[in-house]
Amino acid sequence: LVVSGASVSGLALGPLVPLLLETYGWRGALLLLAAISFNLVAAGALLRPMPVAGEAPGPPKDRPGLARLLRHGPFLRYALAFVLVDAGYYVPFVHGE
Repeated sequence: LVVSGASVSGLALGPLVPLLLETYGWRGALLLLAAISFNLVAAGALLRPMPVAGEAPGPPKDRPGLARLLRHGPFLRYALAFVLVDAGYYVPFVHGE
């Protein structure tokens, strides 16, 4: 379910990109595609470790949030998997037009 987003977006953006190109030109189309992609920042902000039982809720007192996140093994494996997937991911709807 998690990884199906790339396939669904590929199907949705296939017909959308030519429409955006005709309506807004290539600069406007890329700007709108960037704005759509920027919404992933909000989804990425949700990728943080779950609180440990017995630990007080809220931000940790000893380390900043980013340093704690970069030491969290499951998050690092998840992020690395997406870096490797995106490195080899061919996006035909961007290059098709």
